[in-house]
Parts: sequence; structure tokens; C-alpha cells
Amino acid sequence: MKYITSDNLYDYAFLNEDTLQKPVKGVCIYFHGFTDGTRYNESPFQAAELGAKGIAWVFPYHSVWAWMSQTSQQFCEQVIDAVYEKLGIDDSVPLVVTGGSMGGMTALNYLLHGKRKAIACAANCPVLSVIGYFKQAKEARAAILSAHIDKDGNLEEILTDLSPAYFVEKLPKIPYFFVFGKNDPSPAINELIGELKEKLDKNAVDYKIEIREEMAHCNMNDFPDTRDRFVKFILKAFERI
Repeated sequence: MKYITSDNLYDYAFLNEDTLQKPVKGVCIYFHGFTDGTRYNESPFQAAELGAKGIAWVFPYHSVWAWMSQTSQQFCEQVIDAVYEKLGIDDSVPLVVTGGSMGGMTALNYLLHGKRKAIACAANCPVLSVIGYFKQAKEARAAILSAHIDKDGNLEEILTDLSPAYFVEKLPKIPYFFVFGKNDPSPAINELIGELKEKLDKNAVDYKIEIREEMAHCNMNDFPDTRDRFVKFILKAFERI
């Protein structure tokens, strides 16, 4: 079902038209985290910074329990299509995928399953093991199960297939920027950073991992220097085109 269009886009996503300078040089999508029901009326910092440089910033309002469900994938694809339509740009305009926590996991999965080929990926405290998070975080189990209960097969295998730590070798060779907090309490994130590095090195991928000593889970905006490097990475990706 095709439902999201350029006419009703703002019911289903935020687009930084309030700060977007023309011509549009690129599109950056930010996938939100678990339980994040934020809705924007004006551009937040990252959207404003990118908009000033001609980068459209998109924040889909897909389910706060999404966990890369098939319906959330379809929802986000329709949002992206509507953004390109609304801005009058064609598919040659490049896309960068970003997100935090569940959204960082979603951004990495989009690289394998998304309709468009992204030119770079930036992830803030991405959940590296969905199956690990399912086992460790009791508060997330119902959400993760409800997102994938419609699928046939073994749940553990399904969630392992969605876990970035276990599909690094399949990732495209594009630039990556990862931010992690040393005080992040989730083993499904921090205990797998070493394994992530090893696999990225083995795959000869261009990447940077920044680990903040004082940072907890996904609170990158409390550290302006890291936040600025996150935005600069996105801008540099578009400059390479």
C-alpha cells in the first residue's frame, strides 16, 4: 500500500525545510531509538547545521517499537520516496543513513535491505546484537518480539540476522562513523565493539570509532565536540561525491 506522499509527509516525518538551503545536495535520514516518540516543529541542531549546507534531514515517525520490522522498513521507504518527491530531486541525489541505538542498528540494516544505496553511515551507540539485547533487556522483549512475530522461522536466527555485529562482512565499503559511550550499560553494545573493529578491519572498510569515557547511552548531544564530528562526517561524505 502506497500511502505516504509529498502532500501528507509531515504527518509521518519531519523534514528540515525551515533551514534547508537550495539546491539540495543530499539527503540524510535519522532513524530514532527505541521508545523515542519525538516530533519536531522546527529543525533541531543537527538538522539546522546540515540544512545550512544544502542537506535535507529526515526524521521518520515510524513505530517506537520498530526494531527493523518489515512494516517499519516499508514505512521508512515511503517517507524517503516522499522526501525526494517533495523536494523535486531524483535518485542521483545521494543518501546518508544515520541513527541512534535501535536507530543505529536500523541504519546499518538499511545498508543491506534498503531500496537506495547509501554513500555513508553514522551510528550513535547502535545496538550491535539484537538477539543479545532481547536476552539482556527485559523491557525490550515484548517490543522486539512484536516486531518480528509475523515471520516464519526461528526467532533467535531472525534476530541474529538483524544484528550488525554478525553481518559486518556483508556491509558495503563506504565510510562509517560510530560513537559509543564507555558508561553505556548495555552489553549488547559495548561488549561487541572489539569484535566490530576486528571485522571492519578485516573487511578493509573506511571507518572511525569514537568512544567517550563520560558518555552513557546515546547522549551524544551532551558532548558538543563529538556531536560536531558526527555532523562533519556527514557533510564530508556528501563532499566526496
